[in-house]
Amino acid sequence: MIIKESPLQGISIGNAATVAIRELPGLHSTDIRVTPGTAAQAAISAVLGLDLPGKQGELVQNPVSGGEQVYALHLSPDWWLIVGYEGAWKKLAPLKDEHHFSAVDVSGQRTTFELEGPKVREVLAHLWEQDLREKSFPVASVSQGLMAKAPVILCHIAPFRYRIMVRSSFALHFWKALADAAEEYL
Repeated sequence: MIIKESPLQGISIGNAATVAIRELPGLHSTDIRVTPGTAAQAAISAVLGLDLPGKQGELVQNPVSGGEQVYALHLSPDWWLIVGYEGAWKKLAPLKDEHHFSAVDVSGQRTTFELEGPKVREVLAHLWEQDLREKSFPVASVSQGLMAKAPVILCHIAPFRYRIMVRSSFALHFWKALADAAEEYL
């Protein structure tokens, strides 16, 4: 079992009137590698009770009990990241006798920052080269790239709300870059 520790202890700054940034510590994450369109992919979706996005660069929000959200991110042709589903990899273990796929708990690899507010795109524009306007990066989009020289996964969760997943070893560096980019709005 991987012990998830928050690199920044759930730090937050700002407010939703302009931009709020907070760390979301301890999100459960499972990497799934499976050939798309196969019986294995259908079985994974059925066992987890989740919709997996069919197009690379998309995410699907799946409501679960207690009002929590589980996110399924389609990161490459055969790679999905399930975020917020505790024990997903354990639930899938019995399927390995019948299907070819990989499911690995990667919860300890990354920490997540959530940015919210009407100035969030301006803050992200300091660090991200891709166009974040609605027509180019609408809600339910996901992309990978570099921010402040750190490899990240960027998710557009809702209007004026983004999540950025960064390797835990980059957390402090990345936090400083975000805080610097948001300084004029705090």
